[in-house]
Amino acid sequence: MIKKLFLLIGVYFLFTSAPTLANSCLDSLKSSNPTCQQSYSYDVLVMYFKDADNKEHKVHAKRVRQKSTGALVHVDYDFVSNCTNDCSSLDAKTNDILWAFRTAYMENKLYQKVIYKCDPTVEVCCDETGCTEIYDVDKPLDESRSSLEEVYNDHQFIQKRGSKNKDGDLIDKYIGRADGVTNIIDKIMRNSSNGQQVKQDMEEATAQPLQFQIVQTDTGATFVCAVTGAFCKTISGIATSSAHMAKFDLYHDKGDRFNRNLRNFLEGIYQDGREMTCSQSTSCSSDGKNCTINMTCRKY
Repeated sequence: MIKKLFLLIGVYFLFTSAPTLANSCLDSLKSSNPTCQQSYSYDVLVMYFKDADNKEHKVHAKRVRQKSTGALVHVDYDFVSNCTNDCSSLDAKTNDILWAFRTAYMENKLYQKVIYKCDPTVEVCCDETGCTEIYDVDKPLDESRSSLEEVYNDHQFIQKRGSKNKDGDLIDKYIGRADGVTNIIDKIMRNSSNGQQVKQDMEEATAQPLQFQIVQTDTGATFVCAVTGAFCKTISGIATSSAHMAKFDLYHDKGDRFNRNLRNFLEGIYQDGREMTCSQSTSCSSDGKNCTINMTCRKY
C-alpha cells in the first residue's frame, strides 16, 4: 500500500459484467458482436460529479439498450477519479468516491460536458439538443439574473463556463440521472447508507467485483493493480503514464477474459478519457497462464 508521503494523483476503477450473466449480450464487451447488435444498442455516456470537497470525478457509463423498446437494460461503470488528500488507503478512497457518486445521484447533480455555441448575429445559443433564442447577449454572466443565464437555467445548465473550444464554450450541463442508471442501481443508491455498501451492492448487481486501479505517485511511478477485497495486487510488468503519453507492457496468469477487461479498461482511460491515440497488442496462451498486454498511447 502507498505510504502517505506519496501523493496519489489518479485512481481509476471499474465495475463490469461477468460471464455468469443469463444474457451474455448485456455485457458491454459484446458491443461489436453481430448477433447481439441485432437486439441491443451500445454506447458510452461520460458523466461527471463532485465530492464534498468540490473535487470533480468522472464515470464512463457503458450502456446497453434493448432496440425494440429503447429501454436501458444494463450499465457497466468505469470510474476515473483524483485523490489529493488522505490517499493512504485505496479501498477507503474508493468508498469515498462511490459515496460521492451516490450523493450526486440522489441530489440529481450528475452532469456532462457539452459544447455550447452562442451566435449573436442570429441571436441563438445551441448545444447538441438544439438552439434557443438569446434575448440579451450583452449582459455579463456574473450578473444575478442575466438573460443568457436564464437560458442556461431553462436547459438545466450549471451556471458556469468552462474552457474555450473552437466550436464554442465547454459547458457543464446537468443530465437526468435515469440516463446512466438502471432500476437495479437506482434501488442500490436509495438503500445504501455508506460507500462500502454502495461498493458491495454494485459488485453484486454487475456480477463481478471492482477490478482494476491505476495509481500514479508524485515520484512519477505508475502501476496497475487488480483489486481483491481490500487489497490491490500489482500486475507484473512496466507502466509509464503522463499527460501526453502512456505505455504499458504487462503480463499475468489470470486468463483471456481478465486480459480483455484490462485492455478495455486501459483503452477507456487513455483513448476515450484522455483522447490519446493508442496502439495495442494482446496475447494469451490456451491455458490462460501466459497473457500479455502491450499498449502505447500518445496525445498529438
